[in-house]
Amino acid sequence: MRNNVQQWHKEALRNSVLNSTLPNSLLGGQPVREVIQRGHYTPLSVSACEHAYGRVQRGDWEAFEDVISREFPPGSVGRRVVLHGGVGMGKTTVVEKVIWDWATGTRLQHYTLLLRVPVLEPAALEGKFVSLQSMLGRTHTQISSETLAGALQSPQSLLLVLDGLEQLQDLLCTPSSSSSLVSDIQQEASGSVLLCSLLHGSLLPGASMLITSREQVKLESLRCFKVVGFSQSQKRMFFQKFFGDVDLSERIFQQSEQALGVHEQCFRPAFCWTLCSVFKTQFESKNTPPETLTHLLSIITHTLLQKQKMHVEETREIVLGLGKLTNPVCSYNDVCSFLHRPVLSAFLCISGDVTSPDTTFSFLSPVMQEFLLATSFYLDQSVQISDERSDLYYTFLVGLSDSVQRKPIEDSVGRFDESRMSAFSQWMMGYVSTVLAGGDAPKHFSVFRLLQHARNSSLVKESVSKSQWRHVSYSEMQEPDCAALSYVVSCVGEMEHMNLYRGVLTDEQAKKLIPALRLSKSIGLSQSRLNSASITHLATALAEGRTTTLDFAYSTLEKESVKTLCHALTRSALQSLNLCGCSLDAADCEALAKMLSGGSRLRVLNLCGNKLEDQGLIHLSSALENCRLEEINLDGCSLTAASMFALSSALNNGFSELRMLNLSRNSLMDDGMELISQVIQKRRLNTLKASDCELTGSCCPSLAAALQSEKCCLTELDVSVNELGQSGVMQICEALMSPNCTLEILDLSRCEMTEEVFRVLGSILTSGASRLISLSVGLNDVGDTGAKHMWAALRHKNCKLQHLDLEMLSLTDACVDELCESVAASSTLSTLILKNNQMTDSAVPQLVELMLGRPQMKELNVKYNDFSEDVFDLMETCPNIVY
Repeated sequence: MRNNVQQWHKEALRNSVLNSTLPNSLLGGQPVREVIQRGHYTPLSVSACEHAYGRVQRGDWEAFEDVISREFPPGSVGRRVVLHGGVGMGKTTVVEKVIWDWATGTRLQHYTLLLRVPVLEPAALEGKFVSLQSMLGRTHTQISSETLAGALQSPQSLLLVLDGLEQLQDLLCTPSSSSSLVSDIQQEASGSVLLCSLLHGSLLPGASMLITSREQVKLESLRCFKVVGFSQSQKRMFFQKFFGDVDLSERIFQQSEQALGVHEQCFRPAFCWTLCSVFKTQFESKNTPPETLTHLLSIITHTLLQKQKMHVEETREIVLGLGKLTNPVCSYNDVCSFLHRPVLSAFLCISGDVTSPDTTFSFLSPVMQEFLLATSFYLDQSVQISDERSDLYYTFLVGLSDSVQRKPIEDSVGRFDESRMSAFSQWMMGYVSTVLAGGDAPKHFSVFRLLQHARNSSLVKESVSKSQWRHVSYSEMQEPDCAALSYVVSCVGEMEHMNLYRGVLTDEQAKKLIPALRLSKSIGLSQSRLNSASITHLATALAEGRTTTLDFAYSTLEKESVKTLCHALTRSALQSLNLCGCSLDAADCEALAKMLSGGSRLRVLNLCGNKLEDQGLIHLSSALENCRLEEINLDGCSLTAASMFALSSALNNGFSELRMLNLSRNSLMDDGMELISQVIQKRRLNTLKASDCELTGSCCPSLAAALQSEKCCLTELDVSVNELGQSGVMQICEALMSPNCTLEILDLSRCEMTEEVFRVLGSILTSGASRLISLSVGLNDVGDTGAKHMWAALRHKNCKLQHLDLEMLSLTDACVDELCESVAASSTLSTLILKNNQMTDSAVPQLVELMLGRPQMKELNVKYNDFSEDVFDLMETCPNIVY
């Protein structure tokens, strides 16, 4: 091809870009001519679709220009790329920029010709036959037919652009067979066949193509990319190019970010341009910028309508008519009365003669489309609130209920009907009540945002207070959700429980949640991940708020997080703190100790499963002498007897208020237990848990002595999973007979007990001296002969047991008669645990009969016995049998 022909073609393309006839409206996006001439072009982001292949992974965002460079490199042949995205996403602008760049010699110069394929012509010619060469010739009249024919013989040197393929969706069905496709550029065929032949590669097989469509085009030969719009940095760049002044653009950018609901729509380039245009007008006229998305659309609608200088009745008719057009079942007769109005071009893209029923309409802005539908509810008594509409529709419906947000549009169409306001309020309260009672967290978030858009604290409080708010986990919240929840909780005044289970809170999310956190009585953050900045915001909320319970169990905390928390807790109302399994160490214990001794109101502290080691407990012991702590859980904290002296001394010598001490799964051994027994003997400890602490019978004399001392007030003792043996447990039994012994709950599971110990325990239970109401003696292999002493005790009037655990005693069917007789005779027993024994199907009828006749029995647990599925239905008839 001669160089002068290419230059003429490039000049023609440049003129076509600058003379674009695309709709010029406040809603239609910035005209391409202005984008090019003013240097306002801002790169867009795209994302590879699922069936696209190559190096791009689905979900990755990248600049459109990078995709063009990668997908159309020099030397490539037959590349076909589809960009798809909704109205206002900037597809046409980026395509026109590609054409401009080629025509000005800045990009893609390895293609000899860039040709527009007129996508509307195949539809117009449907039913007629034309060749591809003649169709392209009519579009590019500056190229002679001979030159064009020669160029089409070398398709590998061509880049074809097809913009707006969605207008031909009805024609895109693949012909019935490959023989229906054409391959000759001079062969005449219908428009749909020509188009399909191009897309499938039988026509111009080596040509590269850049295609745009609102819908995804699913052909294996196409690389498909979704236009996702502006990233945050691209959006900021757009503002800078629009306003020119860096400081001014940043100030307006921040104002737009603060306008409720606006940020979520600014990924659309057309919307971004509309937004900047409105903010610029408001700034220049020294008016207040839009405060919400609804307020923005209200201003835009008023601006477009007032240009026509119509009466209120006329503008009302226009808005109602536009509202009808949003309905997919709208007929031509519904709207024909106002289709001649010039103002419609500001809202719609109109194809065809408006006097014909075949005329097609599409809204220039999908955002405006939803706004007009919501507005029509308030203007027309016959319009009902639509179900299953977009979130935008409900946002506008709610926003328009606020007098400030709707004022601009009311200036155009007149005041909204009060009865419609009342109807909306009733709908809103019902909707809120239904959603908050359910377990769908994303729907909760949607409701919070709607309530925030209403900007009506009375409506929020009334709607939420009448709801059965189900506190599901809000771990998946985004920043706007956090802000909306805080607004709602602030209106209501308090939140019973903030559930953030498995949350991963960012700095900004935690910051926006501070108001809600302050007003939450309890906060659940178990299995969560919080960075140091998030912890700082949480600490601020705790220090200033009313939270009394905080659960951090098994969460990942960064270094210094505990120190930050503890600093706040000295001034907070917190009473219960769960840090179980949070990988704390001795240094964290030092911070906790300072907090406890610094005026903290903390009553319950759970440090279970942290490798605190002895040094950690020594730090804590210094605070236990004089603090308000009543319960501390040190289960599984890698402690030994070496730290028990410090703990014992602190509890004995100070003014400790400790009532519950859990030392289970630590290597206390007998020496450590003897030191703890001194605490039992002198202080007001109510509960001691020392399960699996490597104890033997050697510690039992000191323990028994402590239980019999006058000052002992221990009511619960757990020394299970220790090798106490017969002699050790016998000493504890002796203590149970003492009038000073206050034990009510005793766990001796897996303590190497014998039948003789069971006999003695049975005697104690019937003596009238024991106060025991709960006894666990499972995992001691004494069989039916040992258990008979328990059965005999249950039958005695002096036995006060309410809970009896006989798990894994090797019980058989032989004991069932006596078991049933004893349980039936007991006036106090409500729970019997018989798990992991050897009872079979033959025992089940008696057990079911027993439980059905004993309504005071709340639970009979027979899990993991030798039952077959044959008796499951029978046991199912008794809901209090757990099997």
